Amino acid sequence: MPLMVSRAVMVSVLGLLASGNTGMAGAVYMITEARAQLAANVESAPNETGISGRARIRPIRPHATIAEPNLAPYQAKFDVLDASGKAVTTVETDTDGNFRLSLPPGKYVLRPQTPGPYPRASEQTVIVPSKGFAQVQVIFDSGIR
Repeated sequence: MPLMVSRAVMVSVLGLLASGNTGMAGAVYMITEARAQLAANVESAPNETGISGRARIRPIRPHATIAEPNLAPYQAKFDVLDASGKAVTTVETDTDGNFRLSLPPGKYVLRPQTPGPYPRASEQTVIVPSKGFAQVQVIFDSGIR
């Protein structure tokens, strides 16, 4: 990542060099300003890419009740496939249904692992961006009717 230095820092550095003042105070000032600029650039850029998301299951009751959600967090496993269909890894959600998986940018498929016909969820195609995490929500059908 290129170091971006503000105009004020460059003017200060050039002024110090032109005046022949290369003393310790000038050097410390230059280093402090350069570090501050570098830290600001690093903090504003994400250092990881991948997929994060949440798995939920519904319905959780055979009938709907007003003002009571009929879904809940769901602990699940997913196979992660690359664009060519090859298995990359497997990810498991926590007990609250959340997961976070670091992956390089690209196209992936999340394939839910299910032990039988229910609960079930559809595969999802996910595009991991060049910066940050793609957000996904997977809703499982419990089979309750």
